Amino acid sequence: MAQKRAGKTIKVSVSLASEDVAVLKRRAKESYGGNLSAAFSEAAKWLRQREARRRLIDGLGGPTLTPEGATAIDAEQAGGPRYEPKKLRRTRAA
Repeated sequence: MAQKRAGKTIKVSVSLASEDVAVLKRRAKESYGGNLSAAFSEAAKWLRQREARRRLIDGLGGPTLTPEGATAIDAEQAGGPRYEPKKLRRTRAA
């Protein structure tokens, strides 16, 4: 159950997998001087941004990425061949 706290924060109790806690603690140590609350806040901010992107995409008519396009992006990110658009042939002007 949430408890009232000073300022804009509330205290909550959560149960997480030990691997998830280890990741959060490592992130807190590396980026926030060990402040675990700051690592949770960062994760929550990431989720808010992800939800906002999804709402924007839905508002614009939904996703347009095809399975082939997704495969090409995955291959490029994995260090595979880059997409190179076909070169247009130019005709000489008269």
